[in-house]
Parts: sequence; C-alpha cells; structure tokens
Amino acid sequence: MPANISDVSLEFIESNRVHLIQRMGMITVKQIADDLLACNVMSCEEVNTIACEKVEQEASRMMIYMILNKGSEACNILVKSLEKHNPFLFHDLQGYCTTGQVEEEKLNDLIQDLKYVYLSSAFQKYHLLGSDIDIIFDLGTAYTDVLLWKKGTHNIRKGQLTLNVLLEELKNPCIIEGEAGKGKTTLLKRIAVLWASDNCSTLKKFQFIFFISLTTTRGGIYETVCDQLLFEQYPICKQDFMEMLLAQRQRVLCPSLLDGYDEFKPQSCPEIEAMIKENHKFKDMVIIVTRTESIRKIRQFGSLIAEIGDLLEGSCKKLIKNVLTNKLAHGLLNQLKEATSMKNLMKTPLFVIIACAIQMGESNFHPSTQTLLFSTLYDLMVEKNRYKTKEITENHIMLSINHCGDLALDGIFDQRFDFQSEDLADVKEVILLASGLLYKYTAQRLKLTYRFFHKSFQEYTAGRKLCKLLTSCQEAEVKKGYSDLQKINTISDITNTYFNLLLYTCGSSIDATRIILDFLKRIDQHRDISQLFSLKNLALESKYTKKSENITEKEDLNKIGEDIFADCVINFFYESSSKSALSRDFEVFNDKSIYINTQNIPIYFSVFFRYLPNCVSVLGLIKLDFFGNYSPSKEIDDENVENLQISSLKTYIPEKAVFLFFNWNQSFRSLEITLQDFNKLKKRDIKYMGKICCSAASLKLHISNSTGITGTLNEVLETCKNLKDLTVESTPLTVEDEQQITTMTKLKTLHIRDLQSENLEGGLIDGIKKLVNAEGLVLDNINMDECDAKIAEGIRNLRKLCLLYMNHLTAIGDGIAYIVRSVSDELSELEEIQLVNCCISSDAVEILAQNLCNLAKLNVLDLSENYLEKKGKDAIHRLVDGLNVLPGMKMLILPWEDDVKVCLTKLLELLETMPQLAKLGLRKWSPTDVEVRIVVNFFEKEHLENLQHLDLAMNCVTSDGWLSFMQPLISLKKLVTVDFSSKQDWVPALLLVCISQVLTTLNYLKEIKVTGWKFDCHDLGLINGAKVNCRKQFQLVHS
Repeated sequence: MPANISDVSLEFIESNRVHLIQRMGMITVKQIADDLLACNVMSCEEVNTIACEKVEQEASRMMIYMILNKGSEACNILVKSLEKHNPFLFHDLQGYCTTGQVEEEKLNDLIQDLKYVYLSSAFQKYHLLGSDIDIIFDLGTAYTDVLLWKKGTHNIRKGQLTLNVLLEELKNPCIIEGEAGKGKTTLLKRIAVLWASDNCSTLKKFQFIFFISLTTTRGGIYETVCDQLLFEQYPICKQDFMEMLLAQRQRVLCPSLLDGYDEFKPQSCPEIEAMIKENHKFKDMVIIVTRTESIRKIRQFGSLIAEIGDLLEGSCKKLIKNVLTNKLAHGLLNQLKEATSMKNLMKTPLFVIIACAIQMGESNFHPSTQTLLFSTLYDLMVEKNRYKTKEITENHIMLSINHCGDLALDGIFDQRFDFQSEDLADVKEVILLASGLLYKYTAQRLKLTYRFFHKSFQEYTAGRKLCKLLTSCQEAEVKKGYSDLQKINTISDITNTYFNLLLYTCGSSIDATRIILDFLKRIDQHRDISQLFSLKNLALESKYTKKSENITEKEDLNKIGEDIFADCVINFFYESSSKSALSRDFEVFNDKSIYINTQNIPIYFSVFFRYLPNCVSVLGLIKLDFFGNYSPSKEIDDENVENLQISSLKTYIPEKAVFLFFNWNQSFRSLEITLQDFNKLKKRDIKYMGKICCSAASLKLHISNSTGITGTLNEVLETCKNLKDLTVESTPLTVEDEQQITTMTKLKTLHIRDLQSENLEGGLIDGIKKLVNAEGLVLDNINMDECDAKIAEGIRNLRKLCLLYMNHLTAIGDGIAYIVRSVSDELSELEEIQLVNCCISSDAVEILAQNLCNLAKLNVLDLSENYLEKKGKDAIHRLVDGLNVLPGMKMLILPWEDDVKVCLTKLLELLETMPQLAKLGLRKWSPTDVEVRIVVNFFEKEHLENLQHLDLAMNCVTSDGWLSFMQPLISLKKLVTVDFSSKQDWVPALLLVCISQVLTTLNYLKEIKVTGWKFDCHDLGLINGAKVNCRKQFQLVHS
C-alpha cells in the first residue's frame, strides 16, 4: 500500500480522535479489535484488555492510542475496519473534512425537489380506500388537527399535546403510536407538507425532511429516498448525497419521518434500523409511527413517546363535510346524532372515511361495530365492481374471492402483507383487482406486489374467512379452521398478535363467537403460565398489575394474564352481532378481574355492564385508576382541540365512570380504586367517589403521591362504607385524616408507606387499637422514634392480625424490642412477620425466639438488613432453636453479625424439618468455601425441593467453592432467583460452563445476581448463547 494512503489514515485518526473515542461504541471497538488481531496488529492480551474495559470511551481511547503507537500501516487497517463495521460513523467523520466540497446548488436542488414532492397533488391527494372507491383525501382541505397524548416508557398517559406543541417539544427519537386507522400516516404527511410550505416556524430550522414509508424500503437510505421521493438516476450521486447529509448534520438535525414500523422488515434497510435503535451514534432526528401492538419492539429507544388519541367530534364533522357532498354529509351527520352506537367508531379517522364510502352507496346503513363497517364496505366493493368482470363465470368469481380470504388469513399468521404473482397462480388476478380487494404495486419494483388497501382490511378479510371455515358445513373446512386456531396458543397471541383477527371473527357471526369463546375458555382452564404467557410483553402489560408483597412470580403472572384476558373477551362480546343472545356464553368471567383506565374508558365496558350484569357480579375484582396529574396543555389553543372534553376535566373523577358504576340493579364483589398524583380534590370528586363505591361489597383504596388529598382524606373515607383495604403512600396525613382511618373498623388491611411527617397526638399511633378486624398491617418508611413504640399497645389488641410488616423504621431504636415482645406475646394468629431495617437488636431477636411457641401459624419471617452488634451469634443460635416449633415455614430471611456463619450447621439441621421453605436469605453471612461445601452436602440430600429464591450475597466464596456448588444447585428444580453477589475478579471458563448448564436445566430460573463478578465479552456470549438455546427470558445481573 502506498505510504501516502497510510499517512491519510493516520491523519484521519488524529484529526478525529475525540469523535472516535466518544462515538465508536463497544460493539464497534470489539469488531475492530478482532480485525486487528487477525492482521497480527494486536496481541490476544491487548484485545482482551480492551474488551474487558467497562467504560466504552476508555476502551476506544485505549485502542486508538495503541494503534497510533504502532504506526501508519496499523492506522490504515483500523480505518478500513471502521468503514466496514460502522460506515455511518466513518462517512460522518469524513464529512467533517468534506463539508466544503459539496456544491451549494446541489443542496438547493435537493431541497426544492423534496418540497415539490410534498406540495404535489400526488403526495397530498390519495385514495384512502383504494382507487375504486371514489373518496379522495386531500391533506390541504380535509386534514383535521389530532389530539396527542404524551406517554412515558411505562405506557402511562402524562398529558395532552397538539401537533404544534409536539414539534416544539420534539426529542430524538420520537415515537408516535396509534391504533389502526387513527391517522398515523396522515400526521407524518402533514409534517412534511408544513415543512415544504414554510408554514411552521418550528420546522424552518430543518434544511430538509425525508418522508419514508418503511413498508417499501430497499437498499440504503439513498436508494429508499430516490425510490420513494425522487427518481432513479437522480443527478446527485450517492457519495455526494451522503456527504450532503453528513454536512448538514454538523449544523442541524435532519429529520426522517418513518411511517409504518409495524410493517418494516429491518433486513431490507439496516441503515434505517440503526437510525432507530442506535440513534445515539448519529445526528439524525427520527419520528417513527407504529401501530400500538408493535410499539413494544421500539418503546425502549424513544426519548419522546406520543399516542394519537380519539378523533374529536368537531374534527369528525369537519372531515365528513370535506369528504362528502353537502347532501350526503348532512345525512351521515344526522345518523351520528341519532345513533349513539356509531359515535365510538367515529373516533377513528379510517372508520369515518369508510362510513363516508358506505354513505355514498347505502345511505340508510347504521354501522355499530368495526366488523359491520368493514363488512358493508367489503360487500359494496364486490357488488359495485361486478360489471368489470361480467364475462367471468360466477364460479370463478367465488373461487377467486375465497382464495383472497385464504391469502389474508395465511398472511396474518405468517405476518405477510405483500403478495407476489405466484400467490395468485390458481385464481384470476383481474377479479381481485377489479373488486378492489387487492391492489397492484409495480413502480420501481423487481417483482409485482399485491396488497390490501390497509392492514386492518386484511385482518377483517382474514377474520371473515376464519369465521366461514369454523362455521362451515364441510368437515375439511372446519378442520382447517380449528387447525388455524391452534396456531394461537399464548396470552400474547390473543391480546396482541391475533387480537384483531379474533375480533373480526367474533363480529362476523354468533356461531363463530361461541366457537372462539369455547376456545378461549379451554386455553384459560388448561394454560401453564410458564408456556402460554410471553414475558417480553410485560412492559406493555405492566398497567394491569401492581405487585404485592409475598406473591409468587407465577401467581403474579397469572393475575396479569387474567386481567388482560377478561378485557380481551369483553372486546369480543362488544363486537359480536347479537349481545343478548350470547349472554349465557360468557361464564369465563367467574373470579376474573378487569382493569379500567379512567383516562379513556372504552365504550365496550358500558355495553358489558349493560348486557351482562350477571357476569359483572361474578367478577372477582374490578380495578379502577384515577390520575390527578393530566390536563390539557396550556399551549393548546386550536379551536377544535380546545373543546376536548373540557367538561370532564373540571373534575378528576370523570362522569363516565359514575354512569358505569352507579346503577340501582348493579352490584360488585370487589372494587379496587387507585388515586394517584392528585394535587387537589374537589367536593364533586368526593361525591363521585361515593357514587362509584356504594355498589361494592368489598372496597380497596390505594392513594399514592397525592398531597391534594391531605386534609380531605377523612371526607373521602366517609364515602367508603365497605372499605376493607387501605393503602396510603407518599401522601401526608393530618390528624383528622389519621383519626378517620382509625374509625374504619371494617378494615382488613392497612398499608402506610413513605410518611415522614411528625406523629400527632390522637392520631394513628394512638387510635390503631380500634381496627379490631385488621388482618394485615404494613408500616414502611414511617417517621417513628423510640417514643412511638407505644403503638405496640394498640397492635396487641388486633387479635385477628395475620400479617405484620414494620420495615425501614430507622429511628425506632430500642423501641423495637418492646414492639416485638408485645406482638409475639399476644398475637397468636400471625402468619407473616417482616421487620426489615428497623434497628433489630440481639435482645429483640432473643425475645422473639422465646415467644415463637406462641406463633404456631407463622410461616414467613424476614429480619433482613439488620446488623446484630452485641451477642448476635448467641441470639441467632436461640432463634434457630426456637424455629424448631415451626416446620411449616415458607420464607426465612435472617439478620447477620460478624461471625454468624458458625451458626450455619445448626441452621441447616433446622431446615431439614422445613420441606415447604420457598425463600431462604442469608445475606452478609460471609460464607467461605468451607461453609459452601457444607451447604453442598445439604442440597445433595435433596432437601428444600420447593425452594424458589436463594440469597447468599456478600460472601467470601472463591471460584472453586462455586464450582462445587453448581451441580447440587441443579437439584432445586423450582428455583426462580439466586443471588451470589461477591467480589470475584476472574471467573474461570469451567464455572461459566456450569452456570450455562444450570441456566438450561432449571426451567423456572429467571435471574442470577452475581454483582461483583467480572465477565468479558466471551463470557457473556457463552451465557447469552445458553439463554437463546433454551428460549427463555433470563437476566444475569452483574457489575
């Protein structure tokens, strides 16, 4: 290689040293290091040193200085490797030197060409329902402003936005989610048009904007932009285009509007996938839109997440008037005024357009469900276009239409939305094209592509076909239908992937609904949650659950699944064509729970409550959340958006919730209400709460982070006559509030958390003795000093108490000994005691040990995070002796002291008598290899077969000790989590192999904590390979 090229590489590295160190990233560093090793530029030791560096910038810096010291030839190999593994960074850094080389007029030409495209009729006017339905949507006249909800990564709505506010607050990347037909594509096109027309001051800072349909990406960004927006053989070549793009990045972000991530195939354009998922490496602003069921794939990468809300009534009317003639628009608007069933559908722009299409051909039709809407459109399209195929026999037409249903159904199961000529080999293409069921796309494609006009229409066509198969008189078709149903075998399949397919199947006939319900019942009755519930979707579904203490993981996942499952079945009921005829078929709701988000109460809940009161009454639990922190943005001033249900926002408790629950013939077994983030609570809110709560036989109330309820909690509680469970966290209480709590004598459980206000005379501590029916008491992180230990006098009167948690009472001092004595002397019904980080002393432990004979029902004891200073070893010896009377223990977590490990042998002898133990915690017991071998001998005898959680953190075990421990660990078949955290500078290969074997052998294992252990990339790759091989969700927690 000529010396001057190597010198250029040396200069490239030196001039871009800072950018390389900051932006290469660990993956690129390791890939380059492997290339340098292969070329004998670096040694194995040097590569390992770099790979083991935890901070990626330090790894980059180390490698760059090593290579600079090795000379220009080594620099050349590094630069070539960088270009191969991270071409974006390579070209970007080249752009720092080549900005001035790009001709200004070429940049202006590109800007003008893009603006010409966005302002053209071809871009702004299009057939939403295909060219055979004569409805042209014009962005210039028919667009209506949308309401957006700002959301967090936990899927909680945080406030409302207009498009202008979204653009002002834009963060990179921005993800916009929405249900099918909500107007996601139209919103992105609107942004492009606003930029091109210079009518939005916020967008003027961008030199150019690319609108890219992810459905038809090919090659790289340049090829995709030319294909979709410009034309082939564009005058600006790829090199100049990329230099131009990189040059602009130095001055301002260059937005890309990415439409339809739910239909994107990353392999078709890896550059765009990297722009989304590795956005931190680039200076590209991206706005991505995707359907709600697909956002879980990219939610974690979003800096700003927004959801497209419902179409407002004013916007709906404007859209209808812009699409239809005055006469037809007047007729449809009159229908909307009379038919309340249509109002819910009209919250979705696509359904408004379909209703307009139906109005053009069937003015007397009143659609009430999505299925009826699509069904009418489908029939109109087929019948209206019959004249185009009049020379073809009816038999051929029916065969072709049936085959179209097969294409749609198979496509949904294969996640295929593009079809080729060979897919139509057995039918007449002209029939499907003429009817408008399929559309042909040929522009700049190597192969002809056929698509349905919208993904939702394919899902409807597939549901229509599945309904026909399941209800057919022909055995072969019924067999095919049931075979297709068997492909749906997880809760995630039902609630996400195939939800719309099942929805449209149920909406197509009563008989199909019954078959689907029977299928869902069998899944619900026989499912194994470890096989049927997809853990990767827990982020999306987290809104359905609040994890409570001491619930096992499997029970928790089952509750999540039941919540979503019931909600899903209610949707199917609402979509069915005859609700009264199906009321007896919905026995699936027995003991199930449902979750209602009051920020947006779906209409299907109103129908469910109205038609199935018998099912509502057998629900085990209804969860209702109210949020006090959302209101319209102050910056919203658009006339249409300003009307967005302002009346309902005058109170935080919406009237719709009142109408749902306040009914003379309605009763509920159990109602769980959450009030979160309330800065104020009005009198009407309190009145509404009373109306909602009055029909519940049992009421749970959870108040969180709500300073606005302070001082009015007493009024709220007066409306909750059947209150059985009360939780108050991060919410200050007045003495009147505390006094009202103590008058709620029906309370079964009371949870008070994160309350640091001063304890007042006559408050909770003095009055807790009145809660004589309490079975559970949780006081967590409460401001209690030694004088407040007098609460023990009140607790000892709670004779029904089964659960007592007093955690993180760091100022209680010696008062905890008095509490322990009172509790263990008097409360014989106690089953669970937690005294975590609450100044437990050796004296308190000895008192507890002496009185364990009084607690015959105790099965949970947690004394963790307590250090016993004096006589700690003797106290634990006595505690172990005392536990002999409790063979039914399920959880045992012990305190520690400096030499507590000498108690281990005696403890293991005790554990032999506790076959039901599921959780064992010996954190900070500091066992060495000697003690671990004692534990190994214990587990080899197959004791503790039900153990699920094992905590041996803060130990002094070496790699040899852990090697001896791994094989016996495999005998614990039900193990879910283990914690072996300790200082482990180097993990030998054999131990890694053993850990991988443990991972693949234990079916329920979800987490191994090894904080302090040091792994390199090869170690983590080995463990990750084992995880992939056994196809399970697993987390290795390490430093």
